[in-house]
Amino acid sequence: MNHKISFIYFSFMLSLFFGCRLKKESQASGKNIPALITFLDSTKASEAIILDDIDGFYDQISEVEMQIQMKRVEPFRNRAEALSEYKKFISREVTDWKTEEMSAMLRLFQQVKSMCDTLSPRIFPGGMRLIKVKTNHYGNDVYYTRGKNILIPENIFPLEDESRQLPVMIHEVFHILSRYNMELKHDLYEKIGFFKTVKPIKLNPALQKILLTNPDGVSFQYAIELEGGVPGKMAVPLITSKFKNFRPDNPAFFDYLNFDLYELIDMGSYYEVVSDELGKTTIPLKNTPVFFTKIKDNTQYIIHPDEIMADNFMLALLAYEKGEYSKFSKEGKTLIDLVIAQLKNM
Repeated sequence: MNHKISFIYFSFMLSLFFGCRLKKESQASGKNIPALITFLDSTKASEAIILDDIDGFYDQISEVEMQIQMKRVEPFRNRAEALSEYKKFISREVTDWKTEEMSAMLRLFQQVKSMCDTLSPRIFPGGMRLIKVKTNHYGNDVYYTRGKNILIPENIFPLEDESRQLPVMIHEVFHILSRYNMELKHDLYEKIGFFKTVKPIKLNPALQKILLTNPDGVSFQYAIELEGGVPGKMAVPLITSKFKNFRPDNPAFFDYLNFDLYELIDMGSYYEVVSDELGKTTIPLKNTPVFFTKIKDNTQYIIHPDEIMADNFMLALLAYEKGEYSKFSKEGKTLIDLVIAQLKNM
């Protein structure tokens, strides 16, 4: 997920003839050339936003998050009702593309592919599709991915400055690259200290009720060691709701967001996430300096390892294209160099 104002900070970020009317799928490609991107109309998009859920977003989303996105005060009778109503709601949060919007997005993705290809022709994911979404669920300027779909908020159009969108599109492309290339994902996560745990991670009941799920980083099965490899001293980043239900006086989704690291405890066959009875962390960020040492200082978008690496991927491509690395600290530059080397070897 990408937003101009992040949960802590949101760093933000061939030739084609378009007919007068958008068909079911408009493919941006030349004759006999695989589509660079495909634009989905509202009918196809309403299906894709539900069905293309390889991460298990709908299995994980909490009832309180569904209430917040739908701005619903009345509680659901049960989770089954909540999920049914939410899917109906989200399937209506799509809209059709205009010709000029598709043209602008195609130009952007041509730039993104060109930048990817300078490192390796195997970086830019195939089969990507763009969906234009309304902003009732997450709000303005929120971009996210689902499956191979990138969801673009309608409020950004018309684009006044296409160049401002380039870092955002690079960031979102990484989420799809990471989603469908687990080896690359794990290699890059390890460069910032994250690893997939050998046993499953489970939330305690208090956290299950207030969990908010990042659509670009659904899994919380990746941990980080906080004390130099001390066995058992591991933590996971989580986003939770500040409130237990939707409040009409706080209508914006981002009014609810709270980010923290949570310690893990070994329960034998699984790890349990530790919190107090209200779901609050027992290890505040200010008490975990090693976390910031490991993830480096290239981005403040630190809510999930995939977000950290998506920003580093974006920064690496932009820096490599310009040959300009002066903005990075010594440690940050080392991470960028590692990312570039990894991408070149794809």
